[in-house]
Amino acid sequence: MANQKSPQTILEWFEYGRQCFHKPDGLEAVKAFEHVVDLDPGYRHPDGDNPYFYLGKINEVENRLSDAIIHFTRALAVDSEDEESLIGRGSCYTVTKQHEQAIADFTKVLQMPAQQRKVPRNNLLYAIAENYRQMKDWGQAVHWAQKALNADPDNFRHQELLKMVTEKTNK
Repeated sequence: MANQKSPQTILEWFEYGRQCFHKPDGLEAVKAFEHVVDLDPGYRHPDGDNPYFYLGKINEVENRLSDAIIHFTRALAVDSEDEESLIGRGSCYTVTKQHEQAIADFTKVLQMPAQQRKVPRNNLLYAIAENYRQMKDWGQAVHWAQKALNADPDNFRHQELLKMVTEKTNK
């Protein structure tokens, strides 16, 4: 920011934070997004983004998953239909073995209209199946893995997951 004019408005602070996020300069991004939150905890950029999503993403990348979950949850308090925050929080829940919460987040995204959703259906189905696999709920894992494979029949990863969970149900 040495050669730039310091941000003045909340929009300028948000844009500066996003610019730093993409550089990447996580420390400056965090400072900018925290400043936005201090100015207006419910701030949403005109394009729909909010600072909590970015704070969640930074924490997720830094492997501070509990903090990431908190920020993604705050983003969802601002916009309960924020697909990227649902995916981010669901991923963090998966890694932290909070599988039922992960399934709930991925299911909510799956229920969004296809034309509105960015994440491909087959990826969501796979994520749900994987969470059931990790819970050792073989019946549900087979059900969701089959749906994932039906949505993308040539996907080797989906084929392997279905094969693995099906073998577990036959034991």
